[in-house]
Parts: sequence; structure tokens; C-alpha cells
Amino acid sequence: MQRFLVIRFGSLGDVLLTSPTILNLKINFPNSHLTFLTKERFRPIVERFDSVDEIVTLPSEAGLSDLARTLFLLGRNKFDTVIDLHGNPRSWLVRKMLAAPQTVVYPKRHWERRQAVDSNQLPRTWPHTIDLYNDCVRQLGGSCPAMNPVLIPPKLEIDKLELIQRLKSTDRLVLIAPGAAHPTKQWPTEQFAQVAERLHCEYGVHIVWAVSSSDQVDTSFTGSLNSNAITELTDCPIEQLASIIASCCLTIANDSGIAHLSSAVGTPVIALFGPTHPVLGFAPAGLHDQVIDVNEPCRPCSLHGSKPCHRDKRYCFERVTSERVTQAAAGILDNDINNRPALFVDRDGTLIVDKNYLKDADGVEFEKGATKALKAARSLGLKIVIVSNQSGVARGYFDIETVERVNRRLLEMLTQEGVEPDALYYCPHHPNGSNPLYTKECRCRKPAPGMLHQAAFDLGINLRRSWVIGDKIDDVNLGRVVGARSVLVRTGHGQEQLLASNRFANRTLVEDNLEAAVEQIRKHLKDD
Repeated sequence: MQRFLVIRFGSLGDVLLTSPTILNLKINFPNSHLTFLTKERFRPIVERFDSVDEIVTLPSEAGLSDLARTLFLLGRNKFDTVIDLHGNPRSWLVRKMLAAPQTVVYPKRHWERRQAVDSNQLPRTWPHTIDLYNDCVRQLGGSCPAMNPVLIPPKLEIDKLELIQRLKSTDRLVLIAPGAAHPTKQWPTEQFAQVAERLHCEYGVHIVWAVSSSDQVDTSFTGSLNSNAITELTDCPIEQLASIIASCCLTIANDSGIAHLSSAVGTPVIALFGPTHPVLGFAPAGLHDQVIDVNEPCRPCSLHGSKPCHRDKRYCFERVTSERVTQAAAGILDNDINNRPALFVDRDGTLIVDKNYLKDADGVEFEKGATKALKAARSLGLKIVIVSNQSGVARGYFDIETVERVNRRLLEMLTQEGVEPDALYYCPHHPNGSNPLYTKECRCRKPAPGMLHQAAFDLGINLRRSWVIGDKIDDVNLGRVVGARSVLVRTGHGQEQLLASNRFANRTLVEDNLEAAVEQIRKHLKDD
């Protein structure tokens, strides 16, 4: 068994941004043992990653003796590979002391980021920090289907937090987090309050106002909303806050860890960037996330936004109006995005019998109980989306028109059975094909999330409330990549894939066929 140690001590946002890299490691090396080294206060976050086998922590204010004890503990594990996603003197010391056979360090881009701060000349494009973390996986020869942070929040515990019952009875929640690590990164609290009041008055949303007592600027709510319109949270434990944010339809925050937490649980976030800038690589990376900022010539003024402003006013925030933020929020609330759950079902081997690169439309044959299963899924309120890898096009076995003919026949037969899917997507690509038009690495070939992302945009689907069913490990991993639940069916290639793999994610179910899978989904939805 290959043993990995991943190092990322902090902060909250940085730890959350490692989640796709952790998942990519597990997808590429499914039988490995993965240990994550971080600060103790981030343990509740890392525990919600679906691919970490062991967590080792340093105290939040660790000294050299604490580090020495941790190194002694880690040294007994005999890691094969140390992956440094922090790149500071302490992580360097861990790497050197452990002396693993292989060490990988993420490219920190320190010089490029420093140049952006010092010269204020911004490149046209720049990598996100997730891209840089994922570079470590590529250095190990792996692929990187996961590109967005994913954290699975715990269930809301009503008995431990009385206000949750009230929150759950409200149709739509908007969380507002006016704090930040540095006062210079905080948009004025009174502006947040104006947005809160307008959103409640115009949309009837309930405001969750989340602050920390450690905020150096007063972030308490000073508006006119009463207790029926706003719930104030102070120092809410991070795992409970994750669950609350997952119940919200929108988060509005500064450039902060809360913005990344919202992305990780799948809730759209509007992030207000003042002295910092996305060029530094830390913009929220969710599917529907937005950054609101202004093009002041002095931005970014420091790497972490902590430098005091040298101008007469903080124009980077002064020129971000509450009207602009409210308008951006209205765009999300009006369009009803990220709202509907869906069933994503694989085609060959799951919905229809796998006939080894099917190219004859007359050969479409449903798996036993498949149409009954889709009807049951529809009755549960799920959108129905068919997603299929069709690499036969890239491999030269047939052309696009053949895939289209088979798909048309499939949809005709489903209509005859009283089932009309909401959409059907397929990927014709393969990295090792023979047809140059379709031979490439793409973002739509499962387990990459491109088809599901397109469905989310087209149909307003909430991927975190959705399910992926298929007969291959790629289908299981597709669900993991987008934060959905996965079901592996034993039809098609499912049984052989099950026997060939020793490990599955904790949130993956295994069922005999599509009909049994949908029945399990029904039970889970009832329990929820």
C-alpha cells in the first residue's frame, strides 16, 4: 500500500482548497493510505473530506517541542511520498526530517504574485491555487478530474442548536459574513447591513448574520431587521456553520475562509475583494461563485490584504456599492439556480444493456426494471439526466451521427414507456483515440465533471443534492468530484469493477440494478 503524507497547516480557505487535490490523489491511487497534517482547529474540516484516512494535527499555537513530537509520530509511518501543499519553513522541515523516498512541492508562484503586488501590472490569465495544488498530482503521473472544493457537511443537529429548527422552517436563507482575517479586507459592516435589509424586504429571505468575536472591527448587525427576519450567529463551530451554509441559497462574504467554506458545501457565494485580487489565486472556486471588485490601480496592495491603505480612502471598497451587491444577489435569487436535485444515470450497462460500443440503434435494450426506476425517480422530484462516455467516436469505431441515432432511439423508447428525461449529454473524447478531432484530454469525460456542470447550468440543478448511478468506478468518482451521492450497480461492468476494487468512498452505495438503486435513494430521501 502506498502511503502519502499531505501537508497544509492553514488557513481555513487554504485547507478547503486542498480538497480537490486530496480527492484526485485517491481517485488515481485508490488503495493508498492518505494522512493529512494540519493545525488542530482545522480537524473538523478535514474530517469532512471523503478521501482522508488519517489526520495528524499540530496545536494551533505550536512550538518547536510540539513539532518535534509530531515528527516523531509521523516518522513511524514510513511514508512513500510527502506532498507539501504549504511551502513554508515548517513544512520544509517536516519534509527534510521525514526523508521520504519521494517529495512533491506545489509551485507557489511567489515571484509572480509578488510582482503583481509590487508593479500592479496584472497578467491576462493566471492559475488558481487549486491548479497549483493539483500540479502535485500531475507530477506523480495522475489526472485531475476534481477542480472545485468539496466538503460534505454533517447533518444539522437540532437538539444541539435550537435555532436550526427555525432556520429549517424558512423557505430561503441568505448567510452574510461581514468579517475577515484583517480589518483591511472587510467591506464596511453598514454596507452588509443595507444589503441584508434590501434582500429581506424585496425577496422575503431570512438573513443569517455570522460573525466571530475575534473580528477586529465591530461586525454586529446595526440595521432595523427584527428577530423574525434575522438570526445572528457568533463563533458558531465551523462544522455547524458548514451545515447551515449548505441550507442557504446564497452567501455574501469578504475574501475570507467563509467564502471558501460556502463554495465547498455547494452554496453560491458573492465574495467582495478589496485590497486583494483573484490574480493571487484565491478567488472562490464554486460553480456559481462571483467576485465583486473594482479596478483600482493600487490593487493588489499586498499578498494577504493586511497592509494599511496609503490613500485618503479605501477606494477599493468605497466604490463597491450596496446596490451593486444587492443586484448580484438578485441575479442568483431571481434565476432560481442551484435548486433542483437530479438523478444522473449512465447509459450503457446501467440504463440499457451494454453491447460493447453500441452502434446499431435497433440494438437498444433496457436493463430489467430500468424504465420503472426512472418513473420512480421522477415521482421523488428528481430531474433525470442521462450522461454517457462515448469514446467509440475518438477511437474510430463509429461517428457522431451514429451516437445521435442511438440516442434518438433511446429517447423514443423512453417516451413510449412514459418517461421523458430532462437532458442527455455524452462525451465523444478520449486521450488515446485515433480520430484527431476527438482525441484530447477534456473536461467532459467521466469522471471529469463537465457534463454535470453543463446540466447544472442548463437545468438549475443542485449537484450536492443529486445522485449519480452507473456501472463503472468512473461513475462513482464522478459523483465524488461534484459532491453528489454515488451508486454502483452490478449490471454491465459493475460486478467486475466491484471485484477489482478494494475501496469505495463511504458515501457510495452498491445495488443490483437501477431499480434497486432508486429504491435506496427513496429511503435515503425519506430519512433526510
